[in-house]
Amino acid sequence: MKSPAFLRKLRAFAGRFDAYQLLAVPVLLLVLSFSVDFNAGNLKIGVILPISGEFSHRAQNHLNGLVLAARHINELGGINGRKLTLEIRDSHGDAETTAIQTRDLVYDLGVLAIIGGFSPANTRIIQTITEKAQVPFITAICTHFEVTSSGNRFTFRSIADDRRQFEALAEYAVKRFNSRKPALIYDLELYSPDSAQKYIETCNRFGQQVCAAISYKRGTLNYRRQIETILSANPDSLTILAPAADSAMILRQFREARFSKPVIGGNQLAASEFMNLAGVYSESVVTTLPFNARAGGQRADYFLSEYVESFDQPADADAAMGYESLMLLALAVKSGEADRLTVRNALASLHGWESVAGSGGFDEEGNQVRPAEIAIIKDRQKIPVTMEGLF
Repeated sequence: MKSPAFLRKLRAFAGRFDAYQLLAVPVLLLVLSFSVDFNAGNLKIGVILPISGEFSHRAQNHLNGLVLAARHINELGGINGRKLTLEIRDSHGDAETTAIQTRDLVYDLGVLAIIGGFSPANTRIIQTITEKAQVPFITAICTHFEVTSSGNRFTFRSIADDRRQFEALAEYAVKRFNSRKPALIYDLELYSPDSAQKYIETCNRFGQQVCAAISYKRGTLNYRRQIETILSANPDSLTILAPAADSAMILRQFREARFSKPVIGGNQLAASEFMNLAGVYSESVVTTLPFNARAGGQRADYFLSEYVESFDQPADADAAMGYESLMLLALAVKSGEADRLTVRNALASLHGWESVAGSGGFDEEGNQVRPAEIAIIKDRQKIPVTMEGLF
């Protein structure tokens, strides 16, 4: 009686191997089992931040907010039954490293979306790659107005951009200080001449005439030349557009030069790093306020208490904006299929959300529609101007 055809083929196949080869088969299967990605069902979110280097303090706080949000999402069962995995990369603030890491996350790891960026230059690098690959990209820390003004469809910003901040600052300076002749000092990298020009144009719309606009290069320690030029123009207020650490040094040197007029600035002055370095000189400084816990209500209260418990330090705006950005992405993913185009379309349609930072939404350019809020620093606390009378 002949054996079935499939048994004859099996014997013929096995006959091609000797005993040692056959014994190796279980080992091969074991190796393959350990090579399987058991997290393949997870939703991978890329994170690119300058965790080391000049801006490491702010980047780490931002990352802490993202990590806490991921933990809260996963503790509640993930998104549609799938857990979130953060693929974290340190850009070191370097352009080439940022490009390599972005391509790695987009093409090799196949992340669903990317959150991050810091300086305009590095943010644009991430944006260029993600736009080409059609990967949703959210920045909750880069405020440069051009990032979302060039027709990019996959880029979103969950923090008020510089245009809204400049408008809020100029309007407040006119109403509160009757400032008509402000001066401006700005750095050439984080803000740059185009931001300075945008601020000057904004001031003009509010009836102000900038009497001096002076730049400086990063690494400057002595601002005597800039201070002398600005003081000679006799301004009635000073606007600082610079990183937090530089802003603190600039403010100190202006006050030591007996400049007593109002000082205002963008959200860099709202960073805890600025107040820590400026010390008593930060008193009465006016800044935009990316995160007002009172606007977030119970969500903000829960976030703040959980953050302290998790990281043994109070949360600042950078941490809160990181937390909010991942929660917004989770909201978009939850609303449809977990593919890049669907997530992009869901983000674009997000309006009227409620988060730790209050109500918000994205406009047609992917910008946060929440108005920029103004705060005054008192006793090293940022007091929203709407509540100033209580303090």
